[in-house]
Amino acid sequence: MAFPVWRSAVAVPHFGMRPTLRFALVLLATVVVPAAAQTTVDLRLKEGTNIAAASSPDGKTIAFDLLGRIWTLPRAGGAATVITDIISEARQPVWTPDGQRIAFQSYRDGTWHIYSVAKDGTDLRQHTSGPFDDREPDFVNNRTLVFSSDRSGNYDIYRLDLVTGVLEQLTTDAGDDFSPAVHRPSGAIAWASTRAGGTGLWYRAVDGSVEKWAAAAGQLAGPSWSPAGDKLSYTSFVEGASRLMVVERNGTPIAVSPATSDVFPFRATWFSDTTLLHTANGRIEWITLGGAAIGTIPFDARVTFTRSAYVRRPRDFEGTKAAKVFGLVAPSVSPDGQSVAFVALGDLYVARDGKVEQLTKDPTMEMDPVWSPDGASLVYVSDRTGTMELVVRTMATGAERALTKNAGGAAMPAFTPDGGSVVFQVQRGLGTEIQAVDVATGAIRTVRAGLFGPSRATFSRDGRVMAVTALHANSARFREGRNEILLVSLEGGADRWVVPPGGRGITTRGMDGPAWAPNGRRMAYIQDGLLWSVPVGVSGDPVGPPIRLTDELANAPSWSSDSRTIVYQATDGLRRLDVIDGRVEKIDVPLTWARTHPARRVTVHAGRLWDGQADKVIADVDVLVRGHRIEKIVPHAAQYHRDSVVDASGLTVMPGLADAHAHIGFGAGEALGRSWLAFGITTIRDPASEPFQMRERREAVESGVRVGPRELATGRIFDGERIYYNFNNAMTPGAQLRQELERAGALDFSLIKTYVRLPDALQARIIADAHAMGIPVSSHELYPAVAFGVDHTEHITGTSRRGYSPKASRLFRSYEDVSELLAKSGMSITPTMALQGGFAIAAARTPAILDDPRVTLVYGKEYAAGLKATLRNPAFGSTPAMMASQGKLITGLVRAGARVMAGTDSPIIPYGLALHVELENYVEYGLTPVEALRTATTGFARIVGLEKDLGVLSAGRLADLVAVEGNPLEKITDTRRVKVVLKDGEVYTYERLLSGAVRPAAPKKAAAR
Repeated sequence: MAFPVWRSAVAVPHFGMRPTLRFALVLLATVVVPAAAQTTVDLRLKEGTNIAAASSPDGKTIAFDLLGRIWTLPRAGGAATVITDIISEARQPVWTPDGQRIAFQSYRDGTWHIYSVAKDGTDLRQHTSGPFDDREPDFVNNRTLVFSSDRSGNYDIYRLDLVTGVLEQLTTDAGDDFSPAVHRPSGAIAWASTRAGGTGLWYRAVDGSVEKWAAAAGQLAGPSWSPAGDKLSYTSFVEGASRLMVVERNGTPIAVSPATSDVFPFRATWFSDTTLLHTANGRIEWITLGGAAIGTIPFDARVTFTRSAYVRRPRDFEGTKAAKVFGLVAPSVSPDGQSVAFVALGDLYVARDGKVEQLTKDPTMEMDPVWSPDGASLVYVSDRTGTMELVVRTMATGAERALTKNAGGAAMPAFTPDGGSVVFQVQRGLGTEIQAVDVATGAIRTVRAGLFGPSRATFSRDGRVMAVTALHANSARFREGRNEILLVSLEGGADRWVVPPGGRGITTRGMDGPAWAPNGRRMAYIQDGLLWSVPVGVSGDPVGPPIRLTDELANAPSWSSDSRTIVYQATDGLRRLDVIDGRVEKIDVPLTWARTHPARRVTVHAGRLWDGQADKVIADVDVLVRGHRIEKIVPHAAQYHRDSVVDASGLTVMPGLADAHAHIGFGAGEALGRSWLAFGITTIRDPASEPFQMRERREAVESGVRVGPRELATGRIFDGERIYYNFNNAMTPGAQLRQELERAGALDFSLIKTYVRLPDALQARIIADAHAMGIPVSSHELYPAVAFGVDHTEHITGTSRRGYSPKASRLFRSYEDVSELLAKSGMSITPTMALQGGFAIAAARTPAILDDPRVTLVYGKEYAAGLKATLRNPAFGSTPAMMASQGKLITGLVRAGARVMAGTDSPIIPYGLALHVELENYVEYGLTPVEALRTATTGFARIVGLEKDLGVLSAGRLADLVAVEGNPLEKITDTRRVKVVLKDGEVYTYERLLSGAVRPAAPKKAAAR
């Protein structure tokens, strides 16, 4: 296996070198706070979530991390003094043996590195650098430290001389070795490990010999030596318990902390052979062996910041003028370079010579067209049979035939060079399998399995090598990595990884390449958002320097058969590039769309109505709807029943529901929109998507071509150098960032999402620039994001660059630093409680919920049966007690006036049903039904800035209504019992939604010019 070139050793600055702060300071200097009202948030925190602490060698001072900053306080407790700045992201402090400095891991420059600072906060120094993650430092002596790092391709232990800069790798096992701890009297180094034979603690004696100290179960962290060197303490999370453990060599681990304690996963400090300092339960605690005595070192940490208001860009729900189509998806150029096939407005089109031909016109969804090498046929994906299957179309006659049947959700087809086979992707759980179908016989074989969201495949000229962009993880310990080119031999040879020239990954894994030129001599790909090409040999290895082909953002490159022309997608349309003379021309795609509103009046006779605001229902009223808005709500009277009438006299009518965190994608097909409406969900907030897919969905639904909820969505996630999901975008702070922000404005993003590997300083700039455009920003982060003005945080606990959540412990408990920030700052949270185990617990308790026809409509009966098997065990090791901890936080936040909106992170848990389970989780663990419902109605609308249009049933609001059996304000599960839905004034019955007989009678898109 080949490794990326940047994994070779790099120079490490010596102890006295000042940190390279230019990157952070330049970014912060660009932040311009809009001229608007400011709110000051002033907190005094006495608890922290997942804080780490260490005692000075003399035992007089405690250093601890809180909100990504290092603080100190006297051992007796009291006021804490912060000694690092807001962008250091400083974690896991440790003292030098002389007690004069404190080292820590810091994310200041976009990867984890080891820094230190004098105990008074002066003289910040950076000790490691490079494109690696260096974590969990400990000192051997005042000039030498050890740390864990993924420099070798997995985590190993390293030793660094801070004076000479000499770096030595101490372990080389294929397992991950991490969290080193030094026994200074002997020089022995212990660590936690995932080496073969199970998790455990290992150690290296001063003579260099390495042995296993003891086996240890669970998720391990933070080993620490007793003064005598005969015991190791560590933390362990297993079976819903987080414990501080102690073990002698080859002994049986003994729990020190109480079974109910919430121990944080960090190194303890031994005050003596019987007393330890550690962090748990939101506090800095000391404890004696056997738990005979437990004490607390109280702290009082003051955190102050200001947040600025800004004006959000308006969302147009009214305009009916024809508008340019931006949602051109998966463009593919014909071999002659003259025709471009693409998907838009729910159908398949071909553009040629300034004209557009519509190839399909039906309620189903098409996607991912690709030309045969001879240009005689076009293969694309369609769900016209109920699942996503490959269809081949003969271009001369228009004749079509199914190429696959029951493929299991086909996507991203690509012809082999001889035209005899089409490779495509299918999902297998969270993994992706690449298969090939014989065009003549339909026989299917597996080409490559075990990938995670790879790009569309491309081939060498002779068809012997397949190339895709795939995720090359940096280690098995954490899932992040880089988008690299994977070369797969189709003749049985070993796979090879190729680092994109320049050492940076390909922008995303989707339609960003590589695209192999038909003559086999070059590959085109997108890097830092721009189009590049590189000369390659017959097997795909680069043989020369790359050439940048565009200065504008580019997507989906595809070659003409003569290897001279590349067609790509720019923000405002399609381009044709001559790679010889560099000439670029726009490809005219004269396609428009238009929004129309229902012309008729509708009266909904509600037996009971909850308007989204009151604490109870009112009886026997008529909701008068004119077009797409509510005209008025009046007591029931016959005079209002002259127009079309929806008889909900035996039902409860309430506002349409919103799922504040769901990823839509294309793979679920047209049925997904109908299923969502059948669940009563009329609005979706999608915080991660492909930008042109997002626009296609919006244009198709708002023009009435497809049925589904309205969508408030973003494009690709703004992320740091390392990424995980195929739609994450590794950002650079220069032109790429500016262009991506410009695209967000041009494509009318509803929000921008920043992800966990983005440095804090860069996040600050993105927030300021997005707010200047009126676009809100969301992230997984809490602080300093909240101080920079970020609008939303996703998940109580979720992906984090730290390896643990800053918002919840391993037992899902959150403390003052989380609850106070959320309650008093104005930042909102989407808890996704069902995702964290609530759905799995509910499905295990009542498997029949997975038989819901709205679930099988999207997923099929076999998938639902599989879910019953896989969801019997709670996700993430969650237990009802852990769910109760989340419920306690959510209930406290809601009742403190914090901004909470319900979301699911579907499709990780099933679309539609997951939102209902989320609301049921809220009620089971603390909220009243009406409090829970507001998180998906009025609360959601207020948070996303659409309170004048959504979330409430009153005159002037959009006509989004759901009529259900029963009374959800008394029994939250009645929310599932949907009978009728109005979305934008259009009436859909449950039965019609499931049958598919819901396509509007007249198309609502403008004809192609």
